[in-house]
Amino acid sequence: MNHAHHGRRIVIVGGGSNAWTPNIVKDMLLTPGIADSTFVLYDIRREAADLVAAFLAKLNARLGTRATFVATDDRRRAFEGGDYFIITISTGGLDAMAHDLAIPEEYGIFHTVGDTSGPGGWARMLRNYPVFALLARDINRYAPGAMVLNYTNPMAGLTDVLARACTGPVVGLCHGLFENLEFLVAQYGLASEADVSVNYGGVNHFFWTDRIHARGRDLLADLRAKVRRRGFTALLRETPPDPMGFRSNRELATELFGETGIMPYLGDRHTAEFFPCYLTNRTTMRRLRLVRTSIDERKLAFRERDRRLRAMVKGTIPDEFGTRSRESAADIIAAHATGRPFIDVGNVPNVGQIGNLPRGPVVETAVRVDGNGFSPICFGDLPQPVLGMVEPHAHVQATVVRACLERDRDLAFAALRLDPLCAHLPGDRVREMGGRLLRAHRRFTEGLFA
Repeated sequence: MNHAHHGRRIVIVGGGSNAWTPNIVKDMLLTPGIADSTFVLYDIRREAADLVAAFLAKLNARLGTRATFVATDDRRRAFEGGDYFIITISTGGLDAMAHDLAIPEEYGIFHTVGDTSGPGGWARMLRNYPVFALLARDINRYAPGAMVLNYTNPMAGLTDVLARACTGPVVGLCHGLFENLEFLVAQYGLASEADVSVNYGGVNHFFWTDRIHARGRDLLADLRAKVRRRGFTALLRETPPDPMGFRSNRELATELFGETGIMPYLGDRHTAEFFPCYLTNRTTMRRLRLVRTSIDERKLAFRERDRRLRAMVKGTIPDEFGTRSRESAADIIAAHATGRPFIDVGNVPNVGQIGNLPRGPVVETAVRVDGNGFSPICFGDLPQPVLGMVEPHAHVQATVVRACLERDRDLAFAALRLDPLCAHLPGDRVREMGGRLLRAHRRFTEGLFA
């Protein structure tokens, strides 16, 4: 492969993903400075990577860009000489995820999403860990010092694993913040999100905004007054779906904002998963209109995206593929490649950007990216009421990551026991549930604990 002509080599691990790859690569084709890169779509499902590559080659021709696409299931061929790695995989896919939702349900835990915290997030962490440990090893082996962008959940734990193991810079990316920004832009009739300044921090899917200003106005104070009068739900009568097409009613956001005076993440389906009181009581879930996403709905969405991709490969690509999405992978890679700084939301280990959370676990704040990699921007201290909600999850993450690194089954169960979502269960029931989840994921977790 001639690197001189095509400059950068951007490897997408899970390149056959019909949810992520078309969008992320489209953004890069629309970003000057990186549009002529070589994109390697690496996937264990070779035919999925071939389909996405066929779509992208067609889009490339339509946009008049000069990118090159390689679809492969050969890891060494994919990784060798890679400059950037974007990870969008889900070990075991939706069939494995079905266990993460079904087993906890028998123990009175009704996951809304099930990919971050609680037993669902725990099981997803354990089945992804062996795969991520090998990915890190091979990135170091074939592309030492490459930059790694992770999109796979549980974001915090898996990004933690990569950050410890990889020799190059690592960040975890999530689009939660964009939902809050979209709301603020619409609510205050701003031209774009560039007009609003927000200070946000927490852990992935559970971040808090304690300062919001636009055009010299304190919008947080204004929102407090508005929400006291009529609630977020009224402000948001027509809730736009999030980037994956899921909707939240924001009843929970209203409740938490009212209690704390600090703006939570507006995606109720995710926020609910950090509080035992919301996921263990069906009456409360109905009152807050917390929507649970079923595996069947996810499978349907997958088939729909697949159908659409095939139709575009055969027919025409709609105009919407001529505009950038809000995902920031393209901006991050461009900033690192050109050295021109870019600031956006990112997940990196806490080195003090959130002053009163433990050092080490991965937290979500604003992050500056430039030629040096990632530098978190100081959020400050989480306000007291919010700190007590977030802190336990930092400890759970630290414990489960250590359990994986030390291959310690008892420590893994200790992490599950510490999870607030298991607070209503005695230890032996937690262990029983954990054991069932490990057995359900036997083919992925078999060699994990000695």
